[in-house]
Amino acid sequence: MGFYTDITKDDKISSFDFIETFIAHNVKDWSKWNISFGTDEIESLFSNTIHSMPKKQFEFLLLHCGYIPDYYGKDSSQETLYSKLVESMVCEWAKRVGFNNSFLQKQKSNKEDITIKKGNKVIVCDAKSFRLGRSQAAPNVKDTIKKQAYSTWLMSYNENDRVGGLTTFPSMHNWKKGGEAYVYYTEGNPPIMLLFYEHLAFILNQGIKAEEIIEVLNSYHQIFPSASQNQSVYWNGITNALFGNYSDYSFYMSEAKTYIEEKVKHSADNIIRKLDIIGKEIDEYLNSVSSEELHKIAKDALLINKTKELNEQLMRIKIFRMKK
Repeated sequence: MGFYTDITKDDKISSFDFIETFIAHNVKDWSKWNISFGTDEIESLFSNTIHSMPKKQFEFLLLHCGYIPDYYGKDSSQETLYSKLVESMVCEWAKRVGFNNSFLQKQKSNKEDITIKKGNKVIVCDAKSFRLGRSQAAPNVKDTIKKQAYSTWLMSYNENDRVGGLTTFPSMHNWKKGGEAYVYYTEGNPPIMLLFYEHLAFILNQGIKAEEIIEVLNSYHQIFPSASQNQSVYWNGITNALFGNYSDYSFYMSEAKTYIEEKVKHSADNIIRKLDIIGKEIDEYLNSVSSEELHKIAKDALLINKTKELNEQLMRIKIFRMKK
């Protein structure tokens, strides 16, 4: 019997689309959207919604939540809001494991996404979310961890209260061969932990408490005597330190991987459905216009297709080579 095998097919689909559906329901007109004021309001509604979610439903949503819908525009208001709601998920997770004083930062400049707190003890957290269809299999390291930023964030708290940093991360975007990112996650100055969203779900599922997470960060120099770019060094160390006493860990992670693969397929199917809708809309439009308009549409489309590279070169010449 698996951890989530009692979740029905319809419940899974509802969960896969939950954040996206929540946004669509609460933001009716993006042309009137004010990101400066609206984001906090929607996040507050979302926070209240997930706070009342049953434990298993929240866990399942958490393990696959780090994937931004691919049809959201790059750097769009939709993308920004979705990312904020992923941060809200991490904040709710932190409270559920015992970091009762956790909160989202309103000030985005030079501050962490989530301040994870138990009493005065502070972990600064950066919650990452990415599109499945991004141009690289894994993000650039500089887009994932800026080590100096964690040091700066921690410096704003009393020295005795600083525990370390946490990056939450969608596992489908992990680096295949390790590298510089894993140096930062093993060198321990300050200690910065990387956890996938399914790790957060497992922590909730097994009842792992805040004190255990704090203890791992406090023991970083014992866990990682020296920095390494080999990701197996990192994952072996974290798995033994944080999950070593939990016999269900491997089985849980294997099951979670299956559900994330289902989420990937569901996301691809959503794109296929949207492409089909767009195709039908184009057919309807073309059937409604005159032959002269059709000729102009065809000419414009061919012109764009055949001159795209030349126009890009001309733009770069103007930007980089011509005098202002």
